[in-house]
Amino acid sequence: MSLDIVVVGSLNIDMVVNINKLPKWGETLLGNDFFISHGGKGGNQAYAASKLGASVAMIGRVGDDLFADQLLNGLKEAGVNTSSVGRTPEAATGVALINVNDEGENNIIVAPGANSYVTPKYVREHEDVIREAKIVMVQLEIPLETVLEVARIAKKYDVPLILDPAPARILPNELYEMVTYIVPNETELSEITGLPITDARSARMASVDLLGKGVHTVFSKLGGKGVVVTSANRTFTIDGYNVSAVDTTAAGDAFAGALATAIVSGQDLWSAAQFANAVGALTVTKPGAQRSMPDMDEAQQFIKRFSQQ
Repeated sequence: MSLDIVVVGSLNIDMVVNINKLPKWGETLLGNDFFISHGGKGGNQAYAASKLGASVAMIGRVGDDLFADQLLNGLKEAGVNTSSVGRTPEAATGVALINVNDEGENNIIVAPGANSYVTPKYVREHEDVIREAKIVMVQLEIPLETVLEVARIAKKYDVPLILDPAPARILPNELYEMVTYIVPNETELSEITGLPITDARSARMASVDLLGKGVHTVFSKLGGKGVVVTSANRTFTIDGYNVSAVDTTAAGDAFAGALATAIVSGQDLWSAAQFANAVGALTVTKPGAQRSMPDMDEAQQFIKRFSQQ
């Protein structure tokens, strides 16, 4: 099996409510629209890359329930190989409860469920899949010891690793030494480095800290302020897009999936970052997670439209 991308990570059903403000403890508020969407950072990134034309396989776990069927069918429809996604009767499929305000900002509570059963042992059972990849993607919605095992396997076969450090936490230096590309947003970058991130300059400073720990390249996602790309040889900033945000839920995942797709297609870091930045911006203009992600034609039309302004 020849693969562009293998994604090891979470699969969730997203339950989304549009609200005007966040409730306080003990307070009940009336929301607006409600919808269910397919999500999980792993599933989102696999979906994004596959919809953009990459050949993608997913390694993860779901429960033995109706949500599992919905998630797997959605990934298959996008072209993702799900043969390495297992079912576990011991836990329900992961669920994310998402509140989105009028500005498109969100907060998210995740009940990981079956995602907690993506163990190092389970990953080792699918080592052959990782070995065949051109790039491996992993996030932090599965156990940290599993993330480390994925990184070790990728290193064993010289497969580049993209780490999305979300939900953010302090990470061991051993992991950083095995990371090729890391894609934090400004909150995550601050959390994992302990440094305040307020602008491109502070993002570059924090990125240098990660380079010192062994990371090859840092893509600091600053939302509307763009992306700062930092490696040992160069650093550059790509401006953000001026778009009206409807829902930012999956923008980071769309960015990561687009970045991986561009890299495996042979694009350099500048071009790959520009493409990922555009895909992330386009994604926030639509509601939902996977359903908001563009295909290649939509992405290219978006880029062309803004280049003519």
